[in-house]
This record gives sequence, structure tokens and C-alpha cells, in this order.
Amino acid sequence: MNRFAIFGAVGATLITLAGCTPEEEVITKTEAEVQLDETVAPPAPEAASGPVEPSNSLNGVYNLRTTECGQAASEGALTIQGNQFQFYESQCTAVRSTVGADSTETELSCNGEGGQGFNRLVNLRLSPGVMQLEEKGINLRYFRCAAPA
Repeated sequence: MNRFAIFGAVGATLITLAGCTPEEEVITKTEAEVQLDETVAPPAPEAASGPVEPSNSLNGVYNLRTTECGQAASEGALTIQGNQFQFYESQCTAVRSTVGADSTETELSCNGEGGQGFNRLVNLRLSPGVMQLEEKGINLRYFRCAAPA
């Protein structure tokens, strides 16, 4: 009976190992979550160059709440086209950008409600479907909205 128990354990191990191929790299759940959270620095904003967008383009419509995508009156709305940033109550132009290892530092020259002018210094990080905007220690996650049909 001991022979069958040993053979059964060895056989189960061999069957388990046969399912793995040398080309596959097994990673842990934690490593997979880290890979999902990896961000890249988007390119420096510049005037729109044409209809084809690179995969790391900031151009698009975003919202702080996915449930409010497509709502023009949403306070969390942000539209980016080239170097133009249209927030809920302000319009900004990217006047200077520095691309870093994992973020792009961008200076925005803005006009707000009532015509008041001000500057913003933000760090932008781009992940699939999400743009993170950090300003003065506050990190906001803008979710990319689907293109209107």
C-alpha cells in the first residue's frame, strides 16, 4: 500500500509539472497586481497632429466618476485635445512639460470662471483606462470615457 501512495504522490507531481512549459513564467498574484498598477509617463502635450492617436496619448474625455461619463454638466469632467485641457470651470493650455521616468510634469496656464488667470503645476501618469493627475500632494484618478457613438 505504501508503494501506491508514493507512486500516487509522484504521479500527481509529474502531472502537475507537465502542465507547465519552460517558456511560461509563473508569477504571484501580488506581482500581477503590481504589473497592473505600473504607469508610464505620457508624452508632453502638444498641438493635435492628426486623427490617429498613439496608445499613450492623453487626448480624450475623462471623468472622476465613470458613472458620469458623457454628462456635460459633470464637475469631474476633463477633456484633453493636444495641449488644451478643458476642466469643468476652467480652460488650460500646457505651456511647459518635462517627461520623467513615470510621470510628466506639466505647467498649465489657465483661465477660470470670471476670466481669472492662474497657473497649475501637475504631474500626469497614464495607465490603461486611467490618467492620474497629481497637484500639490493631491492625487486624482480620471477614468477614460468611451468615445461617443
